[in-house]
Amino acid sequence: MSEQAQGGEHVGLERTAGVAGGLTYAMVGLLPVLIDLSMAWQWWALWAVGIPVFLVDVLLDLTQRWARLLLVPMVAIGSAMYAVEPLYGFGGVPLVITAASAGLVLPLSGGLAVVGLQSAVMFGIGWRVEQEGGLIAAVFYLGLQVFAVMTGQIARRESAARQRIAEVHESLRTAHTELARAHAELEAAQILLAENSRTEERLRISRDLHDLVGHQLSALALNLEVASHVADGAAVEPVQRSRVIAKDLLADVRHVVSRLREEPPDLRSAVDAVAAQLPRPTVHVDIPDEFEIPSPAVRDAVVRSVQEALINSVRHSRADNVRVTVRRSGGGSGPGLVAEIVDDGVGAARLTPGNGLTGMRERVEALGGLVAVDGTGGFRVTIEVPDITAADMAPDATSEVLR
Repeated sequence: MSEQAQGGEHVGLERTAGVAGGLTYAMVGLLPVLIDLSMAWQWWALWAVGIPVFLVDVLLDLTQRWARLLLVPMVAIGSAMYAVEPLYGFGGVPLVITAASAGLVLPLSGGLAVVGLQSAVMFGIGWRVEQEGGLIAAVFYLGLQVFAVMTGQIARRESAARQRIAEVHESLRTAHTELARAHAELEAAQILLAENSRTEERLRISRDLHDLVGHQLSALALNLEVASHVADGAAVEPVQRSRVIAKDLLADVRHVVSRLREEPPDLRSAVDAVAAQLPRPTVHVDIPDEFEIPSPAVRDAVVRSVQEALINSVRHSRADNVRVTVRRSGGGSGPGLVAEIVDDGVGAARLTPGNGLTGMRERVEALGGLVAVDGTGGFRVTIEVPDITAADMAPDATSEVLR
């Protein structure tokens, strides 16, 4: 049959109907044996050739083109069998079976054209036979052929409808997957934005404290220092006490400023928050809960790079699993760290870095680190960063990280 219907259940029903038709075709040849009816040897030869032709049509998943081409020998064999033995009561059955096949693989006009061709043969032979039953048989089989074509058309349209429904379901499933991925990317972007906002707010507060309160306290401490040298009598003790309080307050402000600048983004929490939003792939996080990265710049770069790599896996890899590992370099005792993000997706034989990977490489290289990408056997991003302090960084590198 044609590959018009691809649904498993419908193909099974169509094949069952075809096998039943094949058995009917076979019975056309067995009946003369059972009732001891003499048939011409040409008829037996045509019947023997017709059975394998029909079984090829029934049992093989032919393309529509080949199924249509196979109608030509089926029409020829059925018409020749009827012409050889026109008085055999079941001689038109092969033509009815051929009409059913035509209804399955041809449009309605094509199926009716096959019926018209076969019926013309039957009516032409009916006029030539002496018995009146020849024309009656032609009319009878004409009705059966039209019925067979219409039945085939119904099955054909049902098959096309099932295929369209399957395509709609697949489109909906794909749209749902893409929507889930887009939602995950949006959630990840919100996490990045929230973390950036918190970092920028901490830096703003620390700058305000340093530039406003710190400077004012420094000026106050200097004035009190001068006043302590010129004060005399009862004013000396209060001035000295105020001077000490101002110095202590200035030290407290500097301590708060340092904490605000150095408060780390929580690497494990940030990665877990992104992973929780991903419908696929499943993220396996191998980061110790108490993993510490003393340098704020390095912490920020690692968090951003890991989040970017995870989003890339969602967008491009079609992976089932991705593993995030962060460890110390040099076997766990080195001064820097290594982060690896590895998925089991399709990988990329030829890699063209986009904005995400480019930004990741720029951020890490600004700290003196390296980014390596391997697209064979899945996708692997390896980030190596030395654990430097903010004082060791060039001004442009610091601005890159803070941005």
